[in-house]
Amino acid sequence: MSLQTVYSSIEQPTECNTYADIEAAYNCLKEKYGVADEDIILYGQSVGSGPTIDLASRLPDLRAVVLHSPILSGLRVIYPVKRTFWFDIYKNIDKIGLVNCPVLVIHGTSDDIVDCSHGKQLWECG
Repeated sequence: MSLQTVYSSIEQPTECNTYADIEAAYNCLKEKYGVADEDIILYGQSVGSGPTIDLASRLPDLRAVVLHSPILSGLRVIYPVKRTFWFDIYKNIDKIGLVNCPVLVIHGTSDDIVDCSHGKQLWECG
């Protein structure tokens, strides 16, 4: 998901605004094009996995979710903490269990930005 720079009229790329952007894209598919949830596959890459998992956790009838090099959370990319703190962002590890549809996790073992343990742990918790 990289909607913030493409579709948003909001200037600040905040966590909350990225959630609003994916929600707007989803609503457009539903309202303008009449696409059913059962026909929607969400895709999120890296930080984009945050808005993707957040939306998927609230939509029980999605076809599927594809996560490419997903993050456990924003803080966990920088430092390997074991618990979620209130100030952390994109708390994917706390939301992945709420996703009801099939989830495909793709994560390279040579990823220099997000360690592949993020993808593995999300897959195990999903």
